[in-house]
Amino acid sequence: MNRKNLILAAALALFLVAGLGFAQYDRDMVVGVMRSSGALLGELNKALGEGDFFAAAEAFMSIAQNFKSLETITPKKGRKADWDAVHGDLINAAFRGIGACGSEDRKAAESAAAEISGLIKKGHGMFR
Repeated sequence: MNRKNLILAAALALFLVAGLGFAQYDRDMVVGVMRSSGALLGELNKALGEGDFFAAAEAFMSIAQNFKSLETITPKKGRKADWDAVHGDLINAAFRGIGACGSEDRKAAESAAAEISGLIKKGHGMFR
């Protein structure tokens, strides 16, 4: 293989490997995560209303897992860095909610749930 072909092959390999880090926009996956998260927010608010901190913590964790699954997706609208920032903030809010459930602090857990709702709305405004 001559030098020119070797350089082209190396560049192509680098391009392919770099591209594996970001998945194309998968509408069905994103819609599924959003619908699931909406249902989980309903369960979360119900659990908090009933004082069931264990169920609320489970809902917070499921929400965090849902949004974590989107980290490899590149949005079709908006910047990837903004996409990652919103989802990172959302996951952190869910973790704060779990901590609040551990100390049975309803006010802090409700605040985390409200923050998650706000971040979902923010994301819809930016990426929908």
